[in-house]
Amino acid sequence: MKKNLFMVLFFATITCNAQVILWNGEDKELGSDGGFWNRADPTVVEENGNKCLKVTLKSNPGGWDQEHHNAALPVGDANFKGLRRISFRLKMSDKHNVMLQLEGKDGAYNAKRVFWYDTPDEWQTMVYDYSVGPENEKISETGNNVIAIWPFEETADGEGKTIYIDDIQLNGPMVNDMAVRSYGDNSLSGEVKVTGNIEVGHYQNTWDGDWHGEDFSDYAVIAAKLASDATILDVTGATYTDPDWENILTKCQNIIIKLNDGGTITGVNTIQCGIGEEPQGNIFNLAGQPVKQTQKGLFIVNGKKKVIK
Repeated sequence: MKKNLFMVLFFATITCNAQVILWNGEDKELGSDGGFWNRADPTVVEENGNKCLKVTLKSNPGGWDQEHHNAALPVGDANFKGLRRISFRLKMSDKHNVMLQLEGKDGAYNAKRVFWYDTPDEWQTMVYDYSVGPENEKISETGNNVIAIWPFEETADGEGKTIYIDDIQLNGPMVNDMAVRSYGDNSLSGEVKVTGNIEVGHYQNTWDGDWHGEDFSDYAVIAAKLASDATILDVTGATYTDPDWENILTKCQNIIIKLNDGGTITGVNTIQCGIGEEPQGNIFNLAGQPVKQTQKGLFIVNGKKKVIK
């Protein structure tokens, strides 16, 4: 299998907004039906007052090939609530592709994703998205079996090494305790309150023996689900990285976006200008940062949206 080593576009922030916690170290059985399987000597330890999982990869004393080179967490009682992005924090001594495998009951699917770990001996958040893939990889809200974390993919390269894992959870934007992606296109109207995490990023998956790069954007997903007459998008209860509200403001002409820093962005009174007709006044990008308009794009001028062509 080809290895692709890549830099990620973002690191997710672990916050209280996470909607589905699968395991957080405080209770070994939280979100599982018995804690981690005894594959790589899983032990709960404490680091700076925080409990996490310590595993030591070891040679295979029997059973299927490379079985003891991963940490496996049963998740049979967890409701995924439409979320398809799994993240966890990881600390180990080597830079390497780390694979996450989501096993279905009775071998119904065997979905794999990889994410590049590049901060030796420091905690890094690893992110794996399952929103796209072949039909036989599709996962459901319940009935998922085991999450297996392979620090060195399906190899013996890490044998004898100690790995630390914490905060395994499902991430993504949610409305009314259900993932935004679960709603129909153009179905969210009026005032829409989003919680959870709004992010963009890159990951890789495989279904044919090779790795395939995928990009994702929660901003694009939210834009697709909002009706054009939506009036308020309230993200004060969410966390978001790399803000990109352009598609939402373009689609929803009268929307007001309430930001978690107390600010707002409005979609009222869009004005189109030519590149040689730069608007006057205070100019901000869609992240609310002051700019000097020098290129084409969508900007906020005096509190109103302006498209510079």
